[in-house]
Amino acid sequence: MSSRRFLFVCSCIALITSAFTFVVRGDVMQDMGNAFSFNQEQKGSLEGAVFVGMALSMLGGGFICDLLGMKRIMYLACASHLLGSLGTILAPRLLGTDVDSAVSFKWLYFNSILMGCGNGLTEVAINPLIATLYADKKTHYLNILHAWWPGGLVIGGLSAVGIRWLVTNPSSPMAGVSLPLELWQISLCLIVLPAIIYGVMLTTAKFPSTERVASGVSNSDMFKECLRPMFLLWAVCMLMTAATELGPQKWQESVMQSTAGISGTLILVYTSGMMFVLRHFAGPIAHAISPTGMLAVSSVLAGVGLFLLSYANSAATAFAFATIFGLGIAYFWPTMLGVTAERFPKGGALAMALMGSVGNLAISQVLPQMGRIVDNYAVAYVEENSPTSVQKEILNANAAGQFTSINAKQVETLKAEKIQPEVVEVAASAQGLGYRMAFRWVSILPVVLVTLFTAIILYDRSRGGYKPEILISREEENELMSGGAQGAVE
Repeated sequence: MSSRRFLFVCSCIALITSAFTFVVRGDVMQDMGNAFSFNQEQKGSLEGAVFVGMALSMLGGGFICDLLGMKRIMYLACASHLLGSLGTILAPRLLGTDVDSAVSFKWLYFNSILMGCGNGLTEVAINPLIATLYADKKTHYLNILHAWWPGGLVIGGLSAVGIRWLVTNPSSPMAGVSLPLELWQISLCLIVLPAIIYGVMLTTAKFPSTERVASGVSNSDMFKECLRPMFLLWAVCMLMTAATELGPQKWQESVMQSTAGISGTLILVYTSGMMFVLRHFAGPIAHAISPTGMLAVSSVLAGVGLFLLSYANSAATAFAFATIFGLGIAYFWPTMLGVTAERFPKGGALAMALMGSVGNLAISQVLPQMGRIVDNYAVAYVEENSPTSVQKEILNANAAGQFTSINAKQVETLKAEKIQPEVVEVAASAQGLGYRMAFRWVSILPVVLVTLFTAIILYDRSRGGYKPEILISREEENELMSGGAQGAVE
């Protein structure tokens, strides 16, 4: 295997690890949160913490990537993936059974940030690496690389569903077997496997210098590139594309189970499979209508698909509306990065890291906000449709006596004991309404995106059309990987 190919495969496996943190944590979000008696906003905050870690690590990593080198950044990513995963898995044993809920939340929040740092540092290294290895086809190859994000979601999602079946299904070979860990802990062990694989691959990998360093662009020019008005506008677009794509996907398991009676993880696997295929054809599409034109069309589909998905009430409607949503978000993240690399190449690893950091910051904020929307609408529904006695029984209250969320554990107890079915029904309807409204609020973002992307398209046309800027040629790129004057340095 050539050095370029080996590095590409290593990058793909690292991205698969990041995808596992997303889909597996999403699959066990409710189970893990219920184990510590967290409400929906807290559950969303824990998932948001992963993206806080990604944002912070990408922000810091972007500044030091050229100093430390991409290989050392990848080692830090691997260590963060492993430590964050193990810290979460072992939380009940490390903290004990009688620990205060607030302490548990802080511990899990910290380890979620650490896990997110693994994801962020991965992106800090692999995005400029691929932009360097394939300098004349950045958008195309970044889409192929990031096809392994949905590819990892498919693999991780099916694995998580398989583990859930093995542990909970009475007819499985594991039925009746006493396990040392709970289901959510066992599922999280999946993240450790690909992390170990790419960590081992790093030991023999040889990394080149980044494109910016190889082309001799100064640090001052790099910073100037990241202060251009168009770069700042592009960062605003990144805020909304990231929130539209990954916010709803993270809540999909909870929403689809409640509103359509189907596994949201299976829906995620389905749309991820679509995205995996579609991202391999990004190059020809971008060439035909420009990357910005592709993003404008994607925004329309994403907005329509997400709004319709909030009305899904069966497996058929869920898959149909998810198809539209999946078509919409397929090209968001990699194309945003690809355009960053093509339009702002002097910004180098810093520009791409800043763009990724902005995207993850948006996701970290939208996840708890979606949880808050779920809680607010659910509480309002229960208050409007049940007597005070029922409200006190199935709603959590704060110190001031105000109802804040549904008491999931109490509802599950009533459901398991098959008593007060009318109360369980009210709670289910309330939760379903909350989930639907969370999706509808987020569907507003693509409407703004269509406006912004259309404005950028018109601006580009006034200047002769979309034109990527290339710092190094294909010949210079090949020299980087062949041990020439500026060959591999790590």
